[in-house]
Amino acid sequence: MSRTPQQLIEELRGLADVDWATVWNGPPYPGQGLDMWCAQFNWVPTAFERVLSVRTDAGGELAFPSSGNWAPVHAVTQEQWGAWAEAGADNPLVLERAAHVWPQYLTAACAVLGEPAWEGSWDSEDFPESLGGYRIPEPDERVADRSPYRLAYWMSASPEHPLTVLALTLGSGATQTAKPRGGLLNLKFYPRPLGSGRP
Repeated sequence: MSRTPQQLIEELRGLADVDWATVWNGPPYPGQGLDMWCAQFNWVPTAFERVLSVRTDAGGELAFPSSGNWAPVHAVTQEQWGAWAEAGADNPLVLERAAHVWPQYLTAACAVLGEPAWEGSWDSEDFPESLGGYRIPEPDERVADRSPYRLAYWMSASPEHPLTVLALTLGSGATQTAKPRGGLLNLKFYPRPLGSGRP
């Protein structure tokens, strides 16, 4: 379910005072302990099969991807927008829609977080080579798939705050017409890269 840029603003405002150190330490397993852990953030657990999902007080769903362990938490993600082609010939339309919505969500994020440390497209010469826990495809792969299609990240001056990434990714082959593909715009939070004020 896509969320609006205004809902992104409300979500970021609601997450501004989250105790991220507690988030990164990880939640307890499902039960009263998990309910209490979520309650301190005004979150409600909605699913805990493989991936923990919680509903925030702003109404959004945050997902905590897991590699089999609940703790520590390596990333928190929230889907903002998505579009899927019904046929390969519709892939250019997905690309067009993605290019249209990106500045709206970027502007919304900037309204709360300020100007990003970096923002650009898949073909930017200064595209980051590394970004903490966020996987950056190898240059050849990124250029071939045009994904991430757009990316922006914010690095707060406060080490307690997370690395925040807004990324618009395309399914492999989204620029071609052979198979129908989609585009996803996600907001992601990561623990700050160790030993550096910037990635």
